[in-house]
Amino acid sequence: MNREKALRVLIACVLVCCSYLSFAQGTSSQGKEFWTAYMSHIEDNGPSEMSLYVTADEATNVTVEVADGSFSPITQAVVPGQITVVNVPKIVFLKNPGTFLKKGLHITAEKKIAVFAHIYSMSVSGATLLLPVAVLGKSYYSINYTQESNAQGNAFSTFMVVATEDNTTVEITPSQPLTDGQAAGATFMLNLNKGDVYQGFSFKDLTNTQIRSVSSANGECKKIAVFSGSTKIGIGCQDDIGNHFTSDNLFQQVYPTTSWGKTYITVPLKNRNYDIFRVVFSDPNTQLTINGNVIPKTSFQTPFYYQFEAQATTYITADKPIQVVQYAVSQGKTPGNDCVYDTHDVGDPEMIYLNPLEQTLDHVTLYSAREFKILSNYVNVVIKTDMASTFKVDGMPYTDFSTIANNPIYSYAQISLTAGSHTLNASDGFSAIAYGFGSNESYGYSAGTNLKNLNQNIVFTPLQGTGTQVDGCTDEQYKLRLTLPFRPTKIVWNFNGLLQNYTDPNPVMTGMVAGGNGQTVYLYEYKDPVFFSAGDHTITATATNPVADECGTDVDVDFDFNIGERPQTRFAPDGIFCTANMSSIIDQTTGNANSVKIWWDYQNHPEAFDIFSKSMIPADRKYHHRYEALTIDKTYLIHMETFSGATSQCGDPFEQTVTVHVSPIASFDAVTPICQDAGPVQLIPHHEGFTGPDGVFSGAGVTAGGKFDPAVSGAGKFTITYTFTATNLCPVVFSRDIVVNPLPIVNAGKYIQLLEGEPVLLPATASGSGLTYLWEPAIGLDNPNVLNPVCSVAEDTRYKLTVTTAAGCIAYDDIFVKVLKKPIVVNAFTPNGDGINDTWTIKYLDTYPGNTVDIYNRQGERVYSSVGYASPWDGRFNGNVLPTGTYYYIINPKNGRKVISGNVTIIK
Repeated sequence: MNREKALRVLIACVLVCCSYLSFAQGTSSQGKEFWTAYMSHIEDNGPSEMSLYVTADEATNVTVEVADGSFSPITQAVVPGQITVVNVPKIVFLKNPGTFLKKGLHITAEKKIAVFAHIYSMSVSGATLLLPVAVLGKSYYSINYTQESNAQGNAFSTFMVVATEDNTTVEITPSQPLTDGQAAGATFMLNLNKGDVYQGFSFKDLTNTQIRSVSSANGECKKIAVFSGSTKIGIGCQDDIGNHFTSDNLFQQVYPTTSWGKTYITVPLKNRNYDIFRVVFSDPNTQLTINGNVIPKTSFQTPFYYQFEAQATTYITADKPIQVVQYAVSQGKTPGNDCVYDTHDVGDPEMIYLNPLEQTLDHVTLYSAREFKILSNYVNVVIKTDMASTFKVDGMPYTDFSTIANNPIYSYAQISLTAGSHTLNASDGFSAIAYGFGSNESYGYSAGTNLKNLNQNIVFTPLQGTGTQVDGCTDEQYKLRLTLPFRPTKIVWNFNGLLQNYTDPNPVMTGMVAGGNGQTVYLYEYKDPVFFSAGDHTITATATNPVADECGTDVDVDFDFNIGERPQTRFAPDGIFCTANMSSIIDQTTGNANSVKIWWDYQNHPEAFDIFSKSMIPADRKYHHRYEALTIDKTYLIHMETFSGATSQCGDPFEQTVTVHVSPIASFDAVTPICQDAGPVQLIPHHEGFTGPDGVFSGAGVTAGGKFDPAVSGAGKFTITYTFTATNLCPVVFSRDIVVNPLPIVNAGKYIQLLEGEPVLLPATASGSGLTYLWEPAIGLDNPNVLNPVCSVAEDTRYKLTVTTAAGCIAYDDIFVKVLKKPIVVNAFTPNGDGINDTWTIKYLDTYPGNTVDIYNRQGERVYSSVGYASPWDGRFNGNVLPTGTYYYIINPKNGRKVISGNVTIIK
């Protein structure tokens, strides 16, 4: 039957970005339309909050609204590669059980997005990956856990159903009695319209509650979104009085049973004592094997699941589809039933649905939460061992993988992350779970999953080439292949206007293969090969099942696909390729490429390549790579493929051989630390056998002719660079530091006078590091090796001070010491004009600037006075020769010398 289909689903990133040709855009956890609700949990610790985390590869807008319009639609921009947080108003919190009309939260986007939902308050936190409408199913089992709690009141095991279309009929068979009166094992029906929500509560574990969308009045089964969890739960040993039983809410979107797999690998949660696992069966007759050992059915806790504890990796296989769930235990719990409490353990209960190895992805973007008070964030990754070397975290290689003990084909890693968004990618599919812990706090969710219906689908089979694909290109012709778990009596192909609809009244089977659950599935093809125009399309094959089920006899198989226009890949080398430098190519591709893969050594290492999603493509379209060190030039084949289409399905290759030249080796002689006055130093380069024109020196202090002049640079440490380009045009840049030590600063002092017989301290000053001193000559100094020696020299002397730093740098200064001799005063002279002793000569007095001499007769009359005593007294007063006799003098030499007094006699 034809009906209005869900919005076209594209690859996206939030919690998941699927990449490059790997999976159908309608089968992974990305899309344009999502449904969820503000699921109930106990608010013992205060009011709850609900946040949606959204990311995308392309800029877009996300809109969040509630079906009943009780809050205005919230529209926010989504920046590529970043997390957009949308806070959900508390008005839509579903606290109680029962049916809530139009309380579903509808999340839509213009372009591909992915969404993670988080409900939290203080010390409680539950998180889930949301699934787009296109991957939702019609048959689910609720998976919960034994319901125990430290809640102040009643706490419940829960499930929640959200209708994505009007006139949806839901059949529910609870495994335990519900609080609204529904009995265990008694099937009841709900009629829901688009956006209606039903919550079921039970005091007991609701695991194995069956929830199905069944045929409505018009014969259609509608897609539904199903969630499981607990309003508050503790996991692990509980002592008699309930001590140390931290509890948390659980909130997980359930995977449709058609996407369950048969092979799982579990990895312990990092830094926890142990984990609990449940293996839930789609068929009670499933044969289960763990680490190579068949688990007898007598060991199953119920016919519907097997539960075990583990502290190491496990390898789980089954002969029928199963779902494996990993549980984080309450804080401080240790294995066993003795309730020993570990005071160092940090964390809280969490429930994480694991992805089977059949449903891996090769590129995810996840969000490591901060709320509420998360201290440590991690991601567990499982990948094929031979592909582990291609794994990257945020664009950087990550290699700390360990092989799985019971299946060395696979390896695992427990990776610590900071809070925020992170991108994981590899050359092959991997599975990952993201989780985090704080004190009495936790969150956890699948980092992304593929959700193919393993038994019922439509794919393309190219006319040229082999294999199948789920998206296509405008320049290729395809056959449409339909896989069904039954042999139909009729198939109606509805192309929704792309082609004329076609009814095949007698379908002819083209093959049989084993399906995802081991049963035989049947292959059918549309009658003619087809071309499709570019864009997003939906077609539906309605197959008539001769045996009716809960959805009637007509089964709709939807095929959401994208047709892209193939780009034309071209690139050119960006300059010369040299081993010591980053080599670059310029992308010259025409067309709308949304991802790029580059093999830098395609011939020798086809397994090694770089991947760039649309948000990672550089704005200048230049890609860089550093080649290995070489001793001779070597050629490499660079192979580049660009892709278009929603899943990067339309690729176009281009390759070119390039020569990578050996980069020269160049250096120059080291210059030992020098002093600032050392003079220019010739810099001597070396090219280690490489030829080319002279290189160029640069840096502070470099002068013409390749010299370094410390007088130009000044004191300090200077990086001098030598750039040399060999004849193969490869440059090399070599740098080393030159240290210029500063000269000391010295001042021996100004001219100084010394009174004969009276010592003086030389007033020198100096600054620098580790100084030593030398005064020359040493005569008259008490210590010539100190800065301020005591000087007692008897004659005028010029002293030279040499100051040397610890680095050997020298500076000089000098000081003149003028010695003022003690004046020699005679007591008689003979001014008779015979030329002998005609004046009263006072030896050395003339060396005393500003001295004064006063002479008096016996009557006290001053007969002579002078300042400076430049001309000695000739015994005259007022031009007349004084008579013979005794006269009295007062001499003041000044300049620190005391006054001298006495008498002098004139003799004729």
